[in-house]
Amino acid sequence: MKFFHRKTIIAFLLLGCMLFTACGKKQQKGDRYEVVDGKIVVVPAETDDVIHTGYETGPSPGEAAADPGVEITDGTAIYPDEEYNSLQEGDALIDTLKARLLTACDACREIYLAADKGTAMNVTLSQADILSMLSAIAAAGYSAQDSNGAFNMQGYEALDDFASKAAYGQEDVTGTYMIVYPDGHISAFLLSRTEGRWHIYSSSAAWNDDGTSRIYSEGRYAVGRVRYTAKGWLIYNRDTSDFDENQRANTDSYVMLRVLPMDSEAKTLCQRYVEPVGYFENNLFLTNWDENYFIPIDFNSLYAYIFAMYNGTEMLSSYNARSYYNTVAGTKLFLVPQDTFENNVGVYFRIDPGTLRVISDYTAQLRGYLFLGYDTDYYNVTPRTPFPEVVSYTYNANGTITMIVDAVNKWYGTDKSFRHELTVRPGNGSTFQYVSNRLLEAEETMLPAQKLAEMLNVERAKTPY
Repeated sequence: MKFFHRKTIIAFLLLGCMLFTACGKKQQKGDRYEVVDGKIVVVPAETDDVIHTGYETGPSPGEAAADPGVEITDGTAIYPDEEYNSLQEGDALIDTLKARLLTACDACREIYLAADKGTAMNVTLSQADILSMLSAIAAAGYSAQDSNGAFNMQGYEALDDFASKAAYGQEDVTGTYMIVYPDGHISAFLLSRTEGRWHIYSSSAAWNDDGTSRIYSEGRYAVGRVRYTAKGWLIYNRDTSDFDENQRANTDSYVMLRVLPMDSEAKTLCQRYVEPVGYFENNLFLTNWDENYFIPIDFNSLYAYIFAMYNGTEMLSSYNARSYYNTVAGTKLFLVPQDTFENNVGVYFRIDPGTLRVISDYTAQLRGYLFLGYDTDYYNVTPRTPFPEVVSYTYNANGTITMIVDAVNKWYGTDKSFRHELTVRPGNGSTFQYVSNRLLEAEETMLPAQKLAEMLNVERAKTPY
């Protein structure tokens, strides 16, 4: 007999990119344009609400503009008569940025040359070497971040100073930061506001075989809005008017930089207990549950991560699952043997097998649990999944640890698309158990969708079990 326990708890993400139009009156010096309730409004220079610290809401916007003057595409300001890449020959700021980029390359050249690059065609540096490069760039006077956000921004003070000045309305202000990528190449960015207009300048450099560096790209792009939050996230959205439909659908709407450093303990707790599961295609952190009430958890989808943590491998998917488990005839499902599933889950949850069988997709006839792995064919666009950031933590008297976690979402440009409270119980060595989770703040439209849960039910209907 079939048993389904699938409760739909979240709506599909709203994939809405708003197209705005406005105006053609000549822009006055110091005026800025902002989108408020879907309308273009003029924000005079004395009522700066374009960038803020996150501690205050800022003044109300000005009156609605009467004539066209600036077009807003995907939330980004496209200024009159300005092309997608509006860089012009002789622009002093791009020359300044390229000079800074070459200085950064010089600062970490010896580190790159000495780094172990392996024998593969595609170079991948160690985390230690990347951190050394970041530190060298910071010592040269620039803020630097690794592309994966594994480390706190090095030399963050310079970028924090820029954001603070802009927050207080200072005009003609610029801020520079560098990004180091896994292969060692470096990109430099310069945010600039002049006469109320925000632009981002960019330039990238790669390494030649002899260890010299070369600049291979440069550009200048319109930026619609810049924000600086209380937690220290610098957020801006870049002009994507030149992107095709597929690029827009698969590109984060916002650039987000964690300028202020995270507490090292919070970062460690996040990496150990939250990041291994995250928010993609499982609902462990999206529902309210505890050790007396496991019903909301979708253990079948969660098993992809439990498998990875238990075995020290990559996340289980539709591609690698066939190496470990047999398929269920006539479906895309895999069968995880009863003992394997229950033993692995039992390491991370204090749950008895009988309860697990009742609340999960268990088939007594096959003596196993049904599993459906992630497959790119299930999606029209790349899922807009947030990533976790532990913002506070408490070591409890009973030996558990309680963390407050914010979900940072680059698609929505927010450092808190939802917030949850997670409690774990550390064990011996590297073992631990999840104890409870509780949603504290959430908007359904920003909670990640769970396509796999739906697809598993579709595939399950194809079986006689």
